Amino acid sequence: MTRFAACAAVIVAAGIGGLLFQPVFTLPALLIPVLAACVAVVAADLAAIRAPAVLRPPLALLFGLLALIATVLRPTLNGVLPTSATVHALGDGLLHGWLRTLESTWPARPEPELLLFVPVLVLLTGVLGVECLRRDRSPLVALVPSLALVGLSQAFSVADGGDALLFGGGYTVAAVVVLAAAKSAENRIGAPAGHRRAARLRGSVTGYALPAVATVAAIAAGCLAFTAWTPLSRPAYSLPAHHQPPAVTSVLANPLDEIGSRLATPAAEVFHARVSAPVDRWTVSVLNRFDGVNWTSSARFRPLGSTLPGLAGVPAGGPTAEAAVTLASAPGAWLPTVTRTDHVEGASPLVDPATGTLLSTQAADGLAYRLFWRPPSVDAPKLASSDVDGAADGLEPVGQLPKEIAPLLREATGGSGPSLRTAFVLEQWFRKNYKVASGEDIPTGHGYAQLSFFLASSKRGTSEQFATAYAVLARAAGLPVRVAVGFRQPAAAPGGSVVVHNSDVLAWPEVAVRGVGWVPLDPSGAATADAGRPESSVAQATDDARKNLPPQPDNRPQPTTNPPPQPAAAGTPWWVWIALAPLALLLLVALTPVAVKTVRRHRRRRGAPAEAVVGAWLDARDRLRDRGVTVVPGMTARELAALVGPDYPEAVSQGLRQLSQCLDLALWSGWTASPEVARRAWAASDAVRAASRGSLRQRIASLFAVRSLVPVRA
Repeated sequence: MTRFAACAAVIVAAGIGGLLFQPVFTLPALLIPVLAACVAVVAADLAAIRAPAVLRPPLALLFGLLALIATVLRPTLNGVLPTSATVHALGDGLLHGWLRTLESTWPARPEPELLLFVPVLVLLTGVLGVECLRRDRSPLVALVPSLALVGLSQAFSVADGGDALLFGGGYTVAAVVVLAAAKSAENRIGAPAGHRRAARLRGSVTGYALPAVATVAAIAAGCLAFTAWTPLSRPAYSLPAHHQPPAVTSVLANPLDEIGSRLATPAAEVFHARVSAPVDRWTVSVLNRFDGVNWTSSARFRPLGSTLPGLAGVPAGGPTAEAAVTLASAPGAWLPTVTRTDHVEGASPLVDPATGTLLSTQAADGLAYRLFWRPPSVDAPKLASSDVDGAADGLEPVGQLPKEIAPLLREATGGSGPSLRTAFVLEQWFRKNYKVASGEDIPTGHGYAQLSFFLASSKRGTSEQFATAYAVLARAAGLPVRVAVGFRQPAAAPGGSVVVHNSDVLAWPEVAVRGVGWVPLDPSGAATADAGRPESSVAQATDDARKNLPPQPDNRPQPTTNPPPQPAAAGTPWWVWIALAPLALLLLVALTPVAVKTVRRHRRRRGAPAEAVVGAWLDARDRLRDRGVTVVPGMTARELAALVGPDYPEAVSQGLRQLSQCLDLALWSGWTASPEVARRAWAASDAVRAASRGSLRQRIASLFAVRSLVPVRA
């Protein structure tokens, strides 16, 4: 029963390693497959008790695969029989599931092709651990496969907080059960007398306390060393961070280049939508790089998981809103979406996690999908009191402005520094000095040549020129601005649905605001052309902040004063040293026996030949004392060899007999001991040490044992 308890605990440890993938797939999606794999290993172990040992692993793997097919791959079955789709899904999940999971956003979709590799790893881990125990391997070796699975799960996503405490405590309990059950089984199988004495010694307070103190000290020292080498301010190692998904290989048309052609056919329908919350703009692409000729995107697209994590710098929204979208003539591979997208149903698109823009992986024309997002709640006072976020990712300087554009920068911003007020002032400057082009002569292009003509000469353009010119001047003024392309939301029909046409195509700039996220602006005024159209809270807060701009700050040079002294960098807090003091004391106590025995052995070797021979005998005797052998005063090497003969390898007795011969020559023969005799004595002592090493656990216990440091007593 004790051996079965150890096997069950090993399987539980493997299951905990699989459940640690819950940040990747969520716990409900993993629970049944992992439980099925664990139950299959237990069932196979019970069924093969009387079978040959060689049949246990294949039987466990067979039971496990059947359990996973019945739970994870059930939709591919024909009744209860597997099909070719079952075999294909099984092979695809085993070979490619882990890689597709890395490339997806998390939580990933709980699809068999992605999820299957986790319960299969649990199955293999459980089978390996049980086999180690059944073949009388050390219980620590049996825990190695589950530890490897735990390490792999943490490489995918590091557990923290309550999850780390819960799963870590569960794994610790399982490991303790494995060690205790294996220890109980070892004490019951009729070990030799010497082994029983050693077992009683290890069960004593000294036998348990010192290894425990040494283990705790070693773990603490390792944690401190790792912390010093890898400071806590650095992010934990993560496989997704070191594995970038492959770039989209298909040629994607830039939606910014299509604005002119769409305005040439304004009546063409693009998509229909029915929304449950106000929408101001539908985004199809976000562009943040400008090389003087083209605006491009730094987006890295991944398969969209079951939900999209919150975007960096964007606060969590309120209740989920939804929109049913049906594409008429899709804008290329781009799918219309809204900011702060949560998840999508009816399609399996690619997503750029940084911006939330979507790419279709199937034929887009006629595609119908449901879009879910969390509308934020932003009030005007909060927005007006916020500042721009200069640390926004993916924004690069636009370089030297052309000579036609450079003089306009101070005129547009009034020489103000980067602030939200400057962004609104620049927006008003565009509205006052430029007009939106209409009719047949539609300007196109957004390179420096077209922007110079727009800003300095024609002063008329589409939203393409307004948005890109605004972004260029704003970047030159130090504002974190990017360009978004999509469609404005027209007025809803009586039934509540909207029809978006080519005439609604729009490009607009967005400014990064600290604590709010990306706030859309409207330098052309085209986004708010429809009066009475419902607006989102961000649009309403932007309108209120735009109408109530703070006063222009005083830009006159201030008198130079000595800067206030900066406080010295804070050192390590006192409570850290207090917390580390017990750990340092534990480490010192644990390492003291090791240091004392190392110095003692070195001194015993360096004496005169006769003293070195005696030192070799004492070293061999103390080695066996640390292993639990009882030594009494006056015991000779021959007597010790006879005592340990039944319990230890023959090499131990042979080395002690050789030591006794060297002692006779050095002490009782009347001859002066030579260095050759001392060398032979220490060779015999080293042979005794090598032959009495024992298991890894016994070696660690004898290394930190203090029994040999106490004089021999009767």
